[in-house]
Amino acid sequence: MAKNYFFCYDKRLRDFLRYEKNIDYICEGRHLKTGMIFTLFERTEFLNQALQEYKNR
Repeated sequence: MAKNYFFCYDKRLRDFLRYEKNIDYICEGRHLKTGMIFTLFERTEFLNQALQEYKNR
């Protein structure tokens, strides 16, 4: 069974997930083609709820 992941390229969203919701990330990296930095999170129900909360702000 494959896990679902959420690639976050938005620094404000990343900080919200990490510091306000205390969600640990798997790793940080750089997209090979664009060079943009991303943070990788495992997609869980708690993460989905946090993303919805952030969207509703």
